[in-house]
This record gives sequence, structure tokens and C-alpha cells, in this order.
Amino acid sequence: MTNVRLATDEAALSLDENVRVKPITGIFGAAIVGIDLSQPLGPDALTTILKALNRYRVLVFRDQNGVQPRQLLDFATCFGAPEVVEHPSHRDVDGVVGVKVLHSDAIEMAGRVTDSWHTDGATREQPRYISVLQAIDVPDFGRDTMFADMVAAFERLSEPMKAFLEGLEAEHNWGMQKPGSPSVYHPLIATDVNTGAKALYVNRTYTKSIVGLRKDESDHLLEFLVSQARQPELQIRVAWEPGTIVVWNNQLTQHYLVFDRAYPRVMHRVMVS
Repeated sequence: MTNVRLATDEAALSLDENVRVKPITGIFGAAIVGIDLSQPLGPDALTTILKALNRYRVLVFRDQNGVQPRQLLDFATCFGAPEVVEHPSHRDVDGVVGVKVLHSDAIEMAGRVTDSWHTDGATREQPRYISVLQAIDVPDFGRDTMFADMVAAFERLSEPMKAFLEGLEAEHNWGMQKPGSPSVYHPLIATDVNTGAKALYVNRTYTKSIVGLRKDESDHLLEFLVSQARQPELQIRVAWEPGTIVVWNNQLTQHYLVFDRAYPRVMHRVMVS
């Protein structure tokens, strides 16, 4: 089980006296306080953010209304190279390639159970993606995003199950979102290159099968594995406000879009690898 390391983490991580790292739960997730992302980051502030992302996997920055699309892209490059290819569902912000506009009204989805736990990047050959998402137009309540810590999910499995999963791969595909796209294959257990942390890397939206197993074996095992994201102890829930920016490690987490009401929500997103 993941260790609770809250009291000492903030002091250990923050190298900038103006920046605070505030854990959200006893497992993962943190708010970063005392920073304006519309301004260039100093080396201590940047190091604090990178260390916090390695430790907490999901970071929340409030009150970032001054961050424009170009500045969002500049901030995202702190984590890697932005993805600039076309997306099947999201266009680029005009004049800023790499910043996608995520628009969703979801009238037909409001109030329905979608079970849309997923991880962005699972359908790419290179799955190690960081997402940087900014709220542009969001409702005054509802339409939250939930995150699940798949490192903790893996750690809670039995040792025999961990050993069995370590040698397996899974097939991932865009499905109806991008018909005809080829499948990609990733290990069931992802290993973070920065920390060595191991995470359960399957999700209900994009994972189609486990390689080498019979269909019934694959279906039953996948159902068990994807259900691990439903444990409340492994979740955080982010309520959006205009300007809120959330950064997360897709390889080590899953997220879920809550469709509890209809609203023409607009977000800006950069994915980097």
C-alpha cells in the first residue's frame, strides 16, 4: 500500500520559498500555490513543480486566468515536447499549434453513467504523455474531472498477481473515435522512467484485449483490472474554475469526465512526451 508521506513532503519538495505544495489526499494529487504561470518560471520553481509531479502525479494550479494559449504551450514544454499532430476530435487554437480546444456540451450524456475512465496517450506508440489542461469556460458547479492513481492500484495487488501481469501486453485502439486506426501494444505494467514507479496500465475506453490470453480470460481479467480505478481511496476529484490548470502523468493515472449536467464547456489542452 502507498505510504502516507504528507507532513514532510511539502518542505522537502519546495525549493522556492514562495511556492507551496499542498497534498490533496493521503495517496496522490497536490495543489501548487504561490505561482503565476503567465510569468516565466525560475529554476527553483520549475524544479519544485517537476519534483511534485513525480511524487503526486496530478498537480492543480488555481487562479491562472492570465495564462494565454501561447503561455500555456510554453509552460507545457517544461515537461517535454508538445504533440502537434492532428487529433480526430479536437482542433488547435487558432495560431497556436499544439494547444487543442476541447469543447463538450454533452446534452445527451448529462446524468448518464458513462464509465469513461481512460488515459490519454494509450492509443499512441509512445504512451508517456503529460497532459496540461486549462479551464476556459466551465459551469459554476458540476462537470468535474476525477483522477485515479494507478501506481497505488498496482501496489495494492497481491504479489502473485503482480508477477503474472508483469509479463503481459495489452492491445489499445481508438475504437469508434478513429475508425480504422491500427492497434498499438503496451505492457500491462508501465514503469515510470523518472522514478521507477510501476503502474497498472489498462483502461476501459481504449484497452481492447490482453495479448496471448483466450478472449474469455482476457475479458474477465480486464474487467477486474479496470475496476481498480473505482476505489475511492485511489481517487481525487477536481472542480474546475475559469483559469484552473491541471497537469497529470497519463502513464501513471486515469481520469474520468463527469457528465452530471449539460454545459458547453471549453478547455485548452497540451499533451507532451
